[in-house]
Amino acid sequence: MISLADIKVIIVATHGVTFTNSALAKLLEYNVVILHCNHSYQPTGWSLPLQRIVRPKVFYNQILRNEDFEIKLWKNILKSKIANQADCLDMIGNKKHTLYKLINKPLVSESNIARQYWKHYFDEIGNPIKREHENAEQFENICLNYGYAVIKTLIYRAIIIHGMLPELGIHHLGKYNSTPLVYDLMEPYRPFVDYYFYKFVQDFEQYYNSKNLKEWAKFVSMALKCYRIKINNISYKIVDSVDLYIEKIADAYLKFDCSNIFLPELKEQYLHLDKHRNREYEE
Repeated sequence: MISLADIKVIIVATHGVTFTNSALAKLLEYNVVILHCNHSYQPTGWSLPLQRIVRPKVFYNQILRNEDFEIKLWKNILKSKIANQADCLDMIGNKKHTLYKLINKPLVSESNIARQYWKHYFDEIGNPIKREHENAEQFENICLNYGYAVIKTLIYRAIIIHGMLPELGIHHLGKYNSTPLVYDLMEPYRPFVDYYFYKFVQDFEQYYNSKNLKEWAKFVSMALKCYRIKINNISYKIVDSVDLYIEKIADAYLKFDCSNIFLPELKEQYLHLDKHRNREYEE
């Protein structure tokens, strides 16, 4: 039995699941986000609680659009993402990249960094393919996109809970029916998904070779609960670290000061699954 207060997101990645209206209403009252997947295990939609303005000053300051603050905040977020990408390549055994040097250049070229990162990453996976974002056909890209969708769901939930507008981005431009803030704030967590997929390929090669997306979906859910991240000498589950991350971003908007924000760091010593956990997954 799991307390409703301990549930952040439910990923419906299997067939035959039904919810009564009472169950849905109760889950949404507890700010649980439900991610729905189709027969191919691809996310197709969310069930979300009604948006609530928890911290009005954060909400209003976000609308004010302090340009200097948002530029500085985005630089911090982007640097965190690239540092995590560099750490990911190190952790999977690639020492040929130059991402650490590129981070500190006056003008950071995201496109150049992305090309280098994905070339080295897929080389280590053993399948030198190109990165596909939408309508992916390669199994590797389908898996990565699924993992990002799960992270995106957690980020969206935390943004709503901490009283921010997902429709107002920091860097990405807003479009009709879009949530650019979600895409902005999820950037540092993308390399976590990349690392999880590498571990999936290495530790569960039989599922990777058979292109078993169901097992990857299961692995992602397990990784978010079992892998941990260390913040101020306290160990957090990845799924819990998202709430702290977004809370600190919301705090930064109170005074337009990003000096105390928390940015997740991909560190190998906090990302090992012990043998018991591996057995638990296989069972």
